Amino acid sequence: MTDEISAFIEKDKLDLQGDFCRGCGYCMPCTVDIQINQCARMSQMIRRSPSENFKGEYWQGEMTKIENCVDCGICKTKCPYGLDTPNLLRKNLLDYKKIISGEIEI
Repeated sequence: MTDEISAFIEKDKLDLQGDFCRGCGYCMPCTVDIQINQCARMSQMIRRSPSENFKGEYWQGEMTKIENCVDCGICKTKCPYGLDTPNLLRKNLLDYKKIISGEIEI
């Protein structure tokens, strides 16, 4: 294994632990129609897949729904990983907006 591959693996380990949505969908449905299991992991998906797939009108609309979150907490109670889903959604929305605006390059 090269140093480059080892560094890549270490970075992935850091990115994919802790505050990371696995997309299981147990949090669904959302009371305000947020596609939680996709939006809560947008920061990962947009970096690990062809990013153009997630920059279009559809996903911008889906991500904007996060602004309608009422912090009911139902999604948090259903998460088998104990994630703070509303805050994770907001974190992903902020990152997404920075990517869409070009503030962050991926």
